[in-house]
Amino acid sequence: MYLPKMRELKEALTSFFTKPYTSEFPGGKYFPAEEYRGKPRYNEEFCVGCGTCAQVCPPGAITMTDYRDDRKRVLKIDYKSCIQCGQCEENCITGDGIKLTNEYSFAAFKKDDKELFETISKDIVTCEMCGEIIAASSHLEWIKNRIGIKAFAHPNFLIEMQKQFTEIDPVKVKSRVRREDQLMEVCPKCRHKIIVEDEFYLNN
Repeated sequence: MYLPKMRELKEALTSFFTKPYTSEFPGGKYFPAEEYRGKPRYNEEFCVGCGTCAQVCPPGAITMTDYRDDRKRVLKIDYKSCIQCGQCEENCITGDGIKLTNEYSFAAFKKDDKELFETISKDIVTCEMCGEIIAASSHLEWIKNRIGIKAFAHPNFLIEMQKQFTEIDPVKVKSRVRREDQLMEVCPKCRHKIIVEDEFYLNN
């Protein structure tokens, strides 16, 4: 009867003179494990703005918004919805565009606090015929580097390379197809249209 009580008393005295096993957070700094999956962060140098992270995000915490008039693509992470699953990092085409960090604190005073969001902006390329968005400029650059000398066979990659050395005035969107449009920066649908009309109509 008295033995369990003595054991409890011994444990109480032992714990009184020893350090606590629990974390001191938030009173003290917490150091998460090295493999801890925390906030995902974009890397400006390696992110090409392809939008893969937004496509594979299960809770839809990452969104991609294109602003055609400003020629900008904005990728945004909403940490309120993020579940730190790591799908964005795993499916990133460059491997380093977005990474999960050891940042564990998602606390904020307001739901629209800047600390609860992260955004990254990329320039986009639009079709010179129909005005549709082709891709992010950095995405085209990444593809060009991946395929090497084969990039010289495609006008879009040639124009993107030319932009690195000189400014190119944007062409107004038009509906009529001409043979010189072969050397325009256009989307796949319009390029098919140019080739078909050049082959079957302009030559007749």
